[in-house]
Amino acid sequence: LGMDTLHRLGLSYAWAIILITIIMKLLFWPLTNASTKSMKRMAEFQPQMKAIQEKYKEDPQKMNRKTMEFMKENKVNPLGGCLPMLLQLPVFLGFFTMLRSAVELRGAEFLWVTDLAAPDTIAYVAGLPINILPLFMGATMFWQSSLSPPAPGMDPAQQKVMKYLPMIFMFILYNFAAALTLYWTVQNLLTVLQTKITKSGDKKKIAKTGKAAMAKKDDTGIVGKGPVKKRGKK
Repeated sequence: LGMDTLHRLGLSYAWAIILITIIMKLLFWPLTNASTKSMKRMAEFQPQMKAIQEKYKEDPQKMNRKTMEFMKENKVNPLGGCLPMLLQLPVFLGFFTMLRSAVELRGAEFLWVTDLAAPDTIAYVAGLPINILPLFMGATMFWQSSLSPPAPGMDPAQQKVMKYLPMIFMFILYNFAAALTLYWTVQNLLTVLQTKITKSGDKKKIAKTGKAAMAKKDDTGIVGKGPVKKRGKK
């Protein structure tokens, strides 16, 4: 409905998809931001949590209790990184299903794409289609994963699987409709932008906190721009 409305207002179907993706990202921005910060906070406490697990590995019940106590004490929510993404899932699945079956997209063009309802094949090499958008999508997924904090509690094998997950998605969606890979690529680029904005905000916050601490020390005379003058005896 939203895509058709935007199309009637004069936008092409491709730009309607892009605009809807931007609107969706803005609506879910606070949730995604909370998820990113929660995962980052969990990652910061991983060494302490691993130490607890190692210390009580012979007693799983005590290990779980001590881990929960540690998380409660430090206000860490293990579901904080997953819950916002789960809330977004029904909307993304709905959009995914709609783009796969939308009849209106047949014959719709965008840049080199001649049909948004079909793969954006530009040539064949040894009988294999060359689809540009899935390749862009995979590249943006790799970029996004390189900027995201590692998921807490992952062993090396799981981290390796996550590292190659973009390639797996690219393979799965390689022959899907160009509209779907366009949506996913724009979504990835917006996530990269959000991650960079979040990191920039964190750096500014840390710098501001550091300056405030230095200013406080200056007021007490512990640290100043010049040496602290000592009072001489009269």
